[in-house]
Amino acid sequence: MGKNKAKKDDKDGGGEEHNQMYSALAIGLVCIVIGLPLWWKTTTTYRASLPYSEIDTLAQTQMQYKVPVNIRSCLSEPSTNENNILKQLQEKLNQDNPNSKVSVQYSINVRKCNPNDLDRVHQHQNLQELDRSFLNTNTDTVGHPVIYLLSGDHKGFQGIHTYIGKQRIAYVAIHKDDLSNSLDHVVQLLRTTLVNELSMVKICNAAQGFQHTQADAGTMRAVRSTPGYGISFSLLNPQPDVLDVKWDIRQAIQDYLEPFTQKLDEFANFVVDSQVLYYTGISVKPKQSEDKSYYYLSQGQLPQVITPVEAKLGSHVSTYPSLNFLLYVPKRTHAPLYVVDSKGDQVSTNAFLSPRWGGVMVYNVQDPTNNTELPAEVMVNMHSAMEVFLSQLRLLIGIPAQSQGGVSNVHIEQPGASGVTDWEYDVLLRGRTLENIATASATLVSLSQLLDKIGNIVINDDIAQQVYKAVESVNQGHAYLQQGNLYRAFHASKRAIAASEKAFFDPSLLELLYFPDDQKFAIYIPLFLPISIPVFASLFKVVKWFRARRKTKQD
Repeated sequence: MGKNKAKKDDKDGGGEEHNQMYSALAIGLVCIVIGLPLWWKTTTTYRASLPYSEIDTLAQTQMQYKVPVNIRSCLSEPSTNENNILKQLQEKLNQDNPNSKVSVQYSINVRKCNPNDLDRVHQHQNLQELDRSFLNTNTDTVGHPVIYLLSGDHKGFQGIHTYIGKQRIAYVAIHKDDLSNSLDHVVQLLRTTLVNELSMVKICNAAQGFQHTQADAGTMRAVRSTPGYGISFSLLNPQPDVLDVKWDIRQAIQDYLEPFTQKLDEFANFVVDSQVLYYTGISVKPKQSEDKSYYYLSQGQLPQVITPVEAKLGSHVSTYPSLNFLLYVPKRTHAPLYVVDSKGDQVSTNAFLSPRWGGVMVYNVQDPTNNTELPAEVMVNMHSAMEVFLSQLRLLIGIPAQSQGGVSNVHIEQPGASGVTDWEYDVLLRGRTLENIATASATLVSLSQLLDKIGNIVINDDIAQQVYKAVESVNQGHAYLQQGNLYRAFHASKRAIAASEKAFFDPSLLELLYFPDDQKFAIYIPLFLPISIPVFASLFKVVKWFRARRKTKQD
């Protein structure tokens, strides 16, 4: 009876130990088979796939663009036939470019002038009238300059050998006895003015972050590529009790600025506002001339003019960079006030430009006489003011200054009411296209390096979609540039830079949102260590129990 009871107790004890071992095994298996994968799955960082190889290829892609050039020969000499002109121009234009970063290819199309063109050339001996007669008659395309080769005996070429009109048309005098030298003028005209190759190289280098050995005024002056601009006009009247200064800024914007913004409608958006600031002047004390007849601001004082005034201009809600244009009426004690250059000579416009910020014009008015009732009413001449501001705006958005670019005896027609000629528009568009593509490529490379460096940053599907869109748009921009389709290349570059910056500046990619690996271990070890030690200890005990049980069965 006692023996049976002992056996029963051993059996009950063995059953209890059996249950404990299997319970421990079940808990361990649940933790390892279910818990660990579940924790790994729920804490794994989601990273959508990105085209890393294509992004690396973009960084190594050479910037290439084609310029289709239409040559119209109005010459009758046998030595100036189209084949001879084409052969010489191709040899001169498509020579190896020493700069390997940006490559330009010219596609030359030479043909004789049609009878209508010849009639216009013979009828209009004035090149300005001749250029005006071609208005709305040429089905010219954006980025396709047209050059008319006229006889050097044409009366329009008096003291000049090249005339550049308001459209995409230039007229070059060709001398039959010196054809090669005359065609050199065509080559130089294209390289330095109508295409401005050097400016394109500088723009690309600046966008890609290359260091310049020498500061470039044009690159530093213009605002970087942006979808739009906020333009603010401010009238500063420090003594409203003495002068009642009035300006018809609304009408001036309609007459001078709107034709300009309409011309650049596809280039960028423009938001315009104006204000009048009373009792606001400059904190810089002007210097007095030696004969005490006027006051002046030296070049060293000009940067000090903007800083105090900028705080009083106020801020306007806009996502676009702001360009400020100030019309300052000096105090009676400092009038007349002039801006002088580095040589001490008075600046003809009495204005100065601040790179990527705006411009300031000092507007002198006649001092009221003793018999004049104060405040004396003064009306601003908006034509002279807007003429200065418009020329400053051209430089700030990247339109190159009108110069002969090293070419002598060249006459460049003024843009007129629109504020920008067609060929200047092409130069601006080409420069912005190259800048957008180079900037988007650099942004994508930086993003790729960032995501490779920080492996636990979440890459959601929206970011991946923007990256793929940017890569596709950059490739399209390259393809259109190589085809000579500047219009489509520009719009592809706008899509590229918009998508790349949207992906790069996505709030979810902020590095501060993610913990380094050492901080992760500091968080997980206190959590998992107290749990894992009993689990692994139980599993170790289960393994020992199974080994002991197998050994007992074998005995």
